Amino acid sequence: MRVLFLTSSETSSGGSRQALYVARGLADRGHDVTLLVPRGSPLPGMDEAVPSAVLPARRKDWRGFVEGLLPGAGAPAVLHAYHNKACKLASFWGLLWRLAGRRTVILLNRGVCYRPGNPLPWWSPGVDAVTVNSRACADVLRRIGAPRAKLRVIYNGVPPGRVAAARSAEEVRAALDLAPDDLVIGSITGDKPVKGVDVLLQAAARARRAGFTARLVLVGAAPGKWTGEAERLGVLDLFRFVPRTPQVADYLQIFDAFVISSRSESLPNTLLEACLAGLPVLSTAVGGIPELIEGRGILARPDDAASLADGLVRMARDVEARARFAQASLDLARTFTMERKIAMTEALYRELLTRRGLGG
Repeated sequence: MRVLFLTSSETSSGGSRQALYVARGLADRGHDVTLLVPRGSPLPGMDEAVPSAVLPARRKDWRGFVEGLLPGAGAPAVLHAYHNKACKLASFWGLLWRLAGRRTVILLNRGVCYRPGNPLPWWSPGVDAVTVNSRACADVLRRIGAPRAKLRVIYNGVPPGRVAAARSAEEVRAALDLAPDDLVIGSITGDKPVKGVDVLLQAAARARRAGFTARLVLVGAAPGKWTGEAERLGVLDLFRFVPRTPQVADYLQIFDAFVISSRSESLPNTLLEACLAGLPVLSTAVGGIPELIEGRGILARPDDAASLADGLVRMARDVEARARFAQASLDLARTFTMERKIAMTEALYRELLTRRGLGG
């Protein structure tokens, strides 16, 4: 099967990595795969086993470039687009290609839960299916009129290598000045307001007044941005801010629990990485997270420091609950695997090709 993955993102965001993981999995299954990325994308260097091509600098030249990679002699192909600009373009190309009799199935991928600014790509008759990574994400698209029959929920997965540490736990704890008996609640986060680091700092201040003493390690939170606010709230000693790094596994191994403080998510890779590491999860109840964590972890109200503080205190104090939630995370990790996502994606491609009379 000829499959092209098209991303317009120049970063290694969660969606970009999902495209990379699926491309690698399908290539390993013997499919003819190419990952198409804009100039400056780090994806090709992250897995050199995935065949890739760099798109032209001018976006108006992308269609001709992509068409040059489609098989000749009327052979069928699949184009799966990730991120907004790529999805807009692919939805338009799909219309043109149908009119021209091109035998190409078009899929768009959506991995965020905010309302799209432009609904037209999600309505396009040139699109055969839209993959989403949570039911919550599908609900958002349904509310703007995307055809229900085209929406397919395929949950994310992460490869086992994402929790393979390069440094020892002792080395990492020492670098963070953590005592051997410190309880560590960690997060893989970012500085954007949507990640809610400000709410987590406020929650820690509230939790401290209730006797909370655990250490909070935030990987991806710039020290220069958050140190002053943590000091103002009187919780600087509780926090360790670690700049963004690809070596998240080094830190996952030292966490006793995992926290997500986001104001909005769909189904973040970091959640599945935490589950793969066997960590009990405390998260805000946003997007698709409750689909996995309801009854298997602690959910807090989004943008609510008091609710998140209650969760921090419970996670730190309730050893039995932590053990129960840790086992639940491991159970989730055994279900939501990368292999499962690859198999479901491959099956969807075959279904769509068959429906269009293009084989499968």
